[in-house]
Amino acid sequence: MVQDGGSGFRPINRRVRMTPEQRREQIATQAAGLIARYGSYGVSMQAIADAVGLTLPGLYHYVKDRDELLALVVERNYDRTMPSYDALAGEYRAERGLPDDAPLSLPWVLRRMVERNAERPELVTLFMRLAVEAADPHHPAHAFYRDRHHVVLANMTAQHWNLPEAYRDQERLHDLVVTAYFAMDGVQVQALTNPDETMVELWARAERVLFPSPQWDGYR
Repeated sequence: MVQDGGSGFRPINRRVRMTPEQRREQIATQAAGLIARYGSYGVSMQAIADAVGLTLPGLYHYVKDRDELLALVVERNYDRTMPSYDALAGEYRAERGLPDDAPLSLPWVLRRMVERNAERPELVTLFMRLAVEAADPHHPAHAFYRDRHHVVLANMTAQHWNLPEAYRDQERLHDLVVTAYFAMDGVQVQALTNPDETMVELWARAERVLFPSPQWDGYR
């Protein structure tokens, strides 16, 4: 028995009652932490069940198989652990000493995203692997990846960017953002399979091509 903060005693193994949505949130959070530490192949379903205080059959009540579990981890954690545009804007303006309404630098924001991904390689690996598997319409993460592409592009093109005149045209900006995300995906795969250069170093190469001088001088 252990004391329960002023209300008497409770059994050590008493299960906290949660709604199904709260339980899935707990599973996603605990699984993400384990995967970040041990890798997706190093974490068993039993380990995740233990982490959330469920039996293995109990875990399968909330996620039907390993594919659904991994999809849940990506859906609940990948974008959530990336700073929001508002947070990035605040960081950028503070770093540059700019007013609160100053437009953002597209190269700077993309660079920060790559730096953030470099800090979470296991989650990036899982994200990239599931992206390929989720091409199957029956995969549990299919809808997430299908919809995420459009949401990311819409959010990126809607920001208040400081751009060279040639890219103030919405169609050209859209093409640039799409190309930048193609490059980012390639950089992540290359960094995860080639130890000679880090993700940040590879992105620096891509950035010089995407945002060349002199056109982008003063906009980085």
